[in-house]
Amino acid sequence: MQATKVLSWKSALMGLALLFLLAYPWLGASSYLKHLFILFFIWSVVAANWNLLMGYAGITSLGNIGFLAIGGYTSGILAKSFGLSPWVTIPIGGLAASLLVTLFLGLPALRLSGIYIALLSLIFADSLPSLLTQTRGITGGAMGLHEIPGFLPGMEKVHAYYISLAFFLAIQYILYRTVRSSTGLAFVALRDSEHLATTLGVNRFKERLKVFALSSFLTGVAGGVYVHSLGDISPTTLGIEPFLLGIAMMELGGIGTFAGPILGSAVIVFGNEFLRLAGTLRLALLGALICGIILFFPGGIMQLVERVEKWLRRRFNKLPPPSPGSRSHS
Repeated sequence: MQATKVLSWKSALMGLALLFLLAYPWLGASSYLKHLFILFFIWSVVAANWNLLMGYAGITSLGNIGFLAIGGYTSGILAKSFGLSPWVTIPIGGLAASLLVTLFLGLPALRLSGIYIALLSLIFADSLPSLLTQTRGITGGAMGLHEIPGFLPGMEKVHAYYISLAFFLAIQYILYRTVRSSTGLAFVALRDSEHLATTLGVNRFKERLKVFALSSFLTGVAGGVYVHSLGDISPTTLGIEPFLLGIAMMELGGIGTFAGPILGSAVIVFGNEFLRLAGTLRLALLGALICGIILFFPGGIMQLVERVEKWLRRRFNKLPPPSPGSRSHS
């Protein structure tokens, strides 16, 4: 009965959050605030898929911003230059990202591990801006692509808000089901002890390719949503600031947890915009905030949530103890 109460409480909280997101555009929100929420939806998907690779599968990838760019550029070029519908180009962009990443990172990762995969993925992402700049006739060069068609003719910000929200919910649901499936358990088993996992019958080749393909596909889809919601993309999308903020979202929320990257993305996206009032001190203050949270809560925001839950359990003696292995399924 106690577990049912906790489940009902969490379900009610999630329901309230969803109700707020659905109603928010009609609560007098400005176009600027809708824009921030669109960024939050997109970046939380990027962080969550980054977390799938690093947190659940234990693969140190530093190239996930590149996955976003491949999907975004592919979808943007097909829609702008060939007149295809974004509803067609977005999955194509995801497939392009998945194919390229699986070929250039997934297959080599079968023979590499640790720092070597990290370096390979970093080289992969770092080579993309130069490639995009040199192929000006296709990608727009250093200026990037602009006036990319939206999801709907004459699309307004409120339409982009709800469409990006729908993609956010769908992709998070896919990830939720994945990490709680036998596939997710295989990812975690390989992360914790590759030798033991393979001894028990986990196919390392199959699972590593699977996690790279899924993570890059969903991140590529997020790239498509990005360009058709905001209307442009450029090589600066692959800059050092997006790279660092993407990692910070995952680490700040709690790597290896499901809800962590979502919470971390909310703090980074909205905190980053709020701190723009500080001018040139913005990144320094944001870095101090991130360092402060991680210093006191090495497990990120989710560790803070767990501590609050324990305090409530002691205070009211109503909540059951957390289930074993909650780190991999939070």
